[in-house]
Amino acid sequence: MTAVIKNRVKKILITVLIALAVLITVIAFFVNRYWSPILAGKVRSTILVASDSLYTADFTDADLHIVQGKLVIFNLTLKPNIKVYNRKLKQGTAPNNLYTLKVKRIVFKHIHPFLMYYDHKLEIGQIVISKPTLQVHYRQVRGRDTVEKNQITAWQRISPMLKSVHIKQVMLNDVDFTYNDRSGNTLKISAIKEVNLTGNELRIDSLTQHDSTRFYYFKELQIELNNINQPLGRDSLYRLKLKQLNYSTLTSKLLATGVGIVPAVDSAFIKKGVRTYYQFDTDTLQLNDFSLKKFNKFRIVYGSNLLLNRGNFVVFANRGLPVPKGNRLQSFPNVALQRIPNSFTLDTVELRNINITYKGYGRRSRKQGSVSFNGTSGSIYNITNNARANAARDTMRIEVTTRLMDSAPLHANIKFNLTDSAKSYSYKGWIGNIDLDRLNKATMPFALIKITSGWLDHMDFDIQANKNVSWGKVALHYHDLKVHLLKVDSAAGNYKHRMLVSLMANALIVKRNNPEFLGAVPRSVNVRYVREPDTPFFKAVMKTLAQGIKASVGYDAATEKHVKQMIVQRKLDKKRRQNKRELRQRRRNLRRRKGN
Repeated sequence: MTAVIKNRVKKILITVLIALAVLITVIAFFVNRYWSPILAGKVRSTILVASDSLYTADFTDADLHIVQGKLVIFNLTLKPNIKVYNRKLKQGTAPNNLYTLKVKRIVFKHIHPFLMYYDHKLEIGQIVISKPTLQVHYRQVRGRDTVEKNQITAWQRISPMLKSVHIKQVMLNDVDFTYNDRSGNTLKISAIKEVNLTGNELRIDSLTQHDSTRFYYFKELQIELNNINQPLGRDSLYRLKLKQLNYSTLTSKLLATGVGIVPAVDSAFIKKGVRTYYQFDTDTLQLNDFSLKKFNKFRIVYGSNLLLNRGNFVVFANRGLPVPKGNRLQSFPNVALQRIPNSFTLDTVELRNINITYKGYGRRSRKQGSVSFNGTSGSIYNITNNARANAARDTMRIEVTTRLMDSAPLHANIKFNLTDSAKSYSYKGWIGNIDLDRLNKATMPFALIKITSGWLDHMDFDIQANKNVSWGKVALHYHDLKVHLLKVDSAAGNYKHRMLVSLMANALIVKRNNPEFLGAVPRSVNVRYVREPDTPFFKAVMKTLAQGIKASVGYDAATEKHVKQMIVQRKLDKKRRQNKRELRQRRRNLRRRKGN
C-alpha cells in the first residue's frame, strides 16, 4: 500500500513539473513574441533620441529569450542621417566624427525587461558584437568644443522615456575597422583588422550627463590592435608595423610592442628622387596621459611622457641623387615641429638603449660608410608646437649619452628655440677616449682617409647657431695621429694608398699630438660656419664640427685653401704637360710623313 502511494506521488510530481515546464515554455514563447518588438523598439528609439536624430538603428529581426535574459538582434545597421548632419553643420553643432556600424548578430545579455517596462530603467549586463564592420568618417568642422552650457544632454533627451541607461560591458570583437580622414585636401583611408574594443560601465543618467571623465558615457574604453601592417604617407614609401597596441581611457596609457616603421625598397625612393630615408623599430613604446577624447575630436596629441625602450633608428642617404633646390630650413627640428598641422605636445620623451646609425655612400669612393651611436639613452623635454605652451616655455632641450662607434662615450646637451625667427639652437658636450682607427668606417668612404694610428683622449665642443651661421669652440686632445690618403682604383674598385701624398701630409700638415708635448697648452679652435640655404640641419652640424676637427689636426682653413690651390695648379700643370706631349707627338708625326 505504501509503495502504491509513493508511485502515485511520483507520477503527480512528474505531471506537475511537466505541466509547469510546458506552462513556462508557452508563457515564455508568448512573452518573447510580445516583448521582442517592444525591447527592439526601445533600443531603436533610444538611439534616435539620444543622438538628437543624428543616428538611426535598423535591423531585420529581434529575438528575446526571457528565461535567459537575452535579446538577439540580427543584421543591425547603425548609420548617420546625412540630412540631420548637414543641418547641424550649418548650425555649427556637427561633430567631427561620424560612425557607421554593421553587424550580422548582436547579443544583449542579462537584460531586465520588466525593470525597463515598469521603472523605465534600461539595465543590460553585457552586449557582445562579433566581427562587425565599423567605419569612422573624420572631418574637422570645428577646432574646439562648441557645446553650450544650455545644450540638451543625451540624458535630457531620453528622460521622457527612460530614467537611466546602464550597460556593464560592451564588447566588439575582431572589428573590421576603416578610418576615412577628410581633414586634408585629399581623402586618406586606413583599414585595420583584428581590432578589439571593450567599453565598461556605460551609464546615462542625471549624475553622469556632465561627467567629462567618461568617454561617450563609458567609464572606461579599452582598445586592442593586433598585427598591424599599414602603408604610411601619400606615396606609401613606408609601412607601419605593430605587434600589439593597448590603450585604456581610464589610465590614459598607450602601450605598443613590436613597433616598426619600415621603408620601401631603395628603387622606390630613387624613383621619387628622395635622397634620405629612414627605418625605425622599438621593442616597447609607452605613452602616458594620452587623451583619446581630444585626439578623436580635434586631432590634439598630448602626452606627459613617451618612453622608447630598446630600438634602432637608421638613416640612409643616397648622395648620388641631385641636391634638392631651395632653402632646406624645414630640416631643422624646431622648424619641422612647427609644421605639424595639428596641436602636438610631449612633455618628456625618454630614450633607453636606442641604436642610431647613419649610412650612406661616399661621393668619390662610391662605397658605403656609416657612423653609429650605440646604446643612446636620455631625455627630450618640451616637444611642442602649441602656441600657449611655447609662450610659457620656448625651449626644447635634449640630454643624451651614447657610445660613438660603439666605443667612445659621448654626452651632449642640445637646445632649440621654438619661437624666434632666427631658429636658434645650441649644442654642447664631450667625447671620451677611443682608438681613432674605429672611425675608419666613416673616414675611408666619406673622406678617402684611413687613420693608421691615433688615440683620442677627449673632445669638447660648445656651439651656438641659427639658420644662417654657427660659431663656437672645438678642442680635440689626441696623440700619435697618422693617416693614409686614399684613392679608388677605377678598374678594381679597391682603395689604393697614395703613398707620396700621405708622406707629405703626415710630415707637413698633420699635427701628430695635441698638446704637442707634455706640459704644453692644448690647442683649441674657434669655428665659424656660414650655412648655405640648401644645407640641411645635420649637415650644417657636421660641417661645423668638421671645421674644428680639421683645424685641430693641422688642416685649418688657410692650409685647406693652400692645398686646394696646389691641387688646382697641379691639374693645370698636368694639363699643360699633356698638351706639350701631344704637340711634340704631332710634330714627330708630321716629320715622318715629310720624310716618307
